[in-house]
Amino acid sequence: MRDAPDVDRLLAGAARVVKSVHYCWLLTAAEGGGVRTRPMGRLLHDKGEDAWTIRFVTDGRSRKAADLRRDGAVALVFQNDPDEAYVTLSGRATLRTEAAEVRRRWNPGYDTYFPGAEDKASAVFVEIAVERMDLWIRGVTPEPFGLETTTLERDPAGGWRAI
Repeated sequence: MRDAPDVDRLLAGAARVVKSVHYCWLLTAAEGGGVRTRPMGRLLHDKGEDAWTIRFVTDGRSRKAADLRRDGAVALVFQNDPDEAYVTLSGRATLRTEAAEVRRRWNPGYDTYFPGAEDKASAVFVEIAVERMDLWIRGVTPEPFGLETTTLERDPAGGWRAI
């Protein structure tokens, strides 16, 4: 019988991996079946916000945005090879299209990706509320490393539990 996992230690390990990786993979359900996978540069969460709300900026006219409008279930994969650390986050995505929200979160660095007025007007923020995480983190998840997935799930009260 294995000892009960230390959920706080697992969450801290997952947070270190997510913070150390600038780009991750976003998986969405494709129209007509299948999965679309694309690299994304995640945005840091605001101070005081839930650390497990992940954001991206994207073009509201994109296939990605259409996928998310149709089915908001997503997965994110973060991989840090040197640390042998892999984290998959799953949850629900919401497109934040409100002009005031987009203005509040806008960073001049996004102008590279949204150069014209029409492009900027189409910018939206993808906000993912993480509900589940699958972890493989050397030195954090149980040994032998990689033999079993360590899974955490958010409970209705917003806390985390191992399943």
